[in-house]
Amino acid sequence: MTGGHEVVVVGVNHRTAPVELRERLAMPPDRLQERLSSLRTERGLDEAVILSTCNRVEIYALAPRETGPADIVSWLAGTHGLGTRELERHSLALHGEPAVAHLFRVASSLDSMVVGEPQILGQLKTAFAAALEGRAIGQPLQRLMHGAIRVAKRVRTETRIGREPVSVGRAGTELARQVFGDLAGRTAMLVGAGDVARLVARSMLGHGLGELVVVNRTYGRAAELAASFDGTAAHLDQLQRYLEKVDVVITSTAADHHVITRDDLARIMRLRRYRPLFCIDLAVPRNIDPGVNRLDGCFVFNVDDLTDVARQGLERRQEEAQAAERIVAEEAGRCYRSLGALKAEPVIAAMTRKAEAARQAELARSAPVLATLDPEQRRVVDAMTRSMFKRFLHDTIRATRDVAASGDDAALALLEEAFNAAQDVGEEE
Repeated sequence: MTGGHEVVVVGVNHRTAPVELRERLAMPPDRLQERLSSLRTERGLDEAVILSTCNRVEIYALAPRETGPADIVSWLAGTHGLGTRELERHSLALHGEPAVAHLFRVASSLDSMVVGEPQILGQLKTAFAAALEGRAIGQPLQRLMHGAIRVAKRVRTETRIGREPVSVGRAGTELARQVFGDLAGRTAMLVGAGDVARLVARSMLGHGLGELVVVNRTYGRAAELAASFDGTAAHLDQLQRYLEKVDVVITSTAADHHVITRDDLARIMRLRRYRPLFCIDLAVPRNIDPGVNRLDGCFVFNVDDLTDVARQGLERRQEEAQAAERIVAEEAGRCYRSLGALKAEPVIAAMTRKAEAARQAELARSAPVLATLDPEQRRVVDAMTRSMFKRFLHDTIRATRDVAASGDDAALALLEEAFNAAQDVGEEE
């Protein structure tokens, strides 16, 4: 990779370790820099980033080749009072291009418990910022982290992996958006206090719903629930009045009869001038008369409908994940090769310094002649010689980067030695 160093990933996640172990390894944000300093000092790592979430604690590092993943696992175990062997059984350990590909999969949410969830990219950015602030990261890992962020954005742009609903709450939101186009400025009414109904309401609020009214047979319960949503509370006897005003109705009461009947809603729809009313009936037995679906402007869905939408969304996300995996594989290979090319930079810098020294020596040797030229002519000569040396080195520099990117350290050393020898000959002449 870069001068005797390699990219490594070590840690645990929801695929490799139970939640009890992940809990013990979790690192609070305010201690990340302290842990980074300890890790780099005790294990001799040049650069490191620690990502700690509820589903994973992973270390992305640039490590000397003599520092293996076992050394990092040992540090992780010791820092948290765990046995090294116990942790090794549940640890992920990758190096080289597979390590880069894993980071890119994490950033793109392909390795998440819910494929396509958006939170992980923000968490990775936070981990990156902590490493930058703690001066625990240099050019190679910065390039890697920027690459991961770029790939995640490309996956979001070029696939629909994050756009398909995979929960009942999100499914309800997506169905409502199909009816209204946008939830901004819309008002919803939550009738009852069922768990699923609350999930749907919370999802809608997270996607722009303007206002939520909570209606319950017990006003105190309505007020308590409304406060958790920053909404408005109302007693069940005000249901008819609110049906005239709201855009969305979510029902989840324990009633054994229809709380909203077809006849009631037929009258209310006339008062609404048939403005669309989106209804989600999550109660069993149902709270909304199925006949309501036949009224103009009414759209009624039940819990089975939402479950079907969520299942279909999960299947579509899995299909989109295949396209995302191709993007990750392509970008990981390219990024890993670019990291290898960093080994060429010191050689290239030496080349350009020696070339410039040779150019300046020739200009100094020609100083008597150059002194007879006017300033503009001297500027033209300076620019011409600079361009000549740049053109001369162009193919050599490109070849040097290609050799470095291929991982052929012996060929890179040979190229550097040959260039130095040629320069020495030139200087002797």
